[in-house]
Amino acid sequence: MFKLKKIKTMQFFAKNSIIFILIFGLYACTKKPANTPVSVYCSIINEKLYSFSRLSDFEKNKFDELTKSRFLKYKNDFIEAAQTFDIEWELLAAVAFQESQWNPKARSATQVKGMMMLTLPTAASVGVTNRLDPIQSIYGGAQYISDLKSNTNYGTSSGDKIAFILASYNLGTTNIKNAIDAIDKKPIEVTWLDLEGYLLNLKTSMDAENYSRGQQTVDFVERVRDYYYLLLTQNCSES
Repeated sequence: MFKLKKIKTMQFFAKNSIIFILIFGLYACTKKPANTPVSVYCSIINEKLYSFSRLSDFEKNKFDELTKSRFLKYKNDFIEAAQTFDIEWELLAAVAFQESQWNPKARSATQVKGMMMLTLPTAASVGVTNRLDPIQSIYGGAQYISDLKSNTNYGTSSGDKIAFILASYNLGTTNIKNAIDAIDKKPIEVTWLDLEGYLLNLKTSMDAENYSRGQQTVDFVERVRDYYYLLLTQNCSES
């Protein structure tokens, strides 16, 4: 079991050069000696990710607290739903944390609800009849992410593809497609940095504090990716 998890984690780092450089370039001294326990090695990686994360100390502490409490009740559901729809459970759980902090009764002023904070149309499209049912919400979110994964044909790296999937989850597929079409590149050549720049320059849909919808989507993607990385490294030390 651990061997498979270790391979999965190392493959992820191999595909995400920025994280690889941060952890193994700046901290070459942390390279695992032959006799170092795996749990120690994984904890070092986790520590470095925490130190380079854009999350605030409050967000890091809250995440750490809830992974040891609320999350444990639903971890197996995330794993099983992710397996059903062929996605990574860590990504599914990271989205859920950003959306609701794994609170199955979460609600927003815009009428999105539940663990995965699904809109009513999205819930209907994936067969969810009760958005406040945590199992329905988790499976519905997994199916929706799987659908986004299947329909995302942008980017040249797995890291970019994850970012596009997350942006679509947050802002909607039509809005992301329109944004990509507005960038002066072939869609397959558009990177997350291209889309991020476009979204950050949007001057429409500002709230009272001049916080654009594009900025909200960029923040959503970055936070989910941080939680995703942290779940991967936490998982790497489990046997």
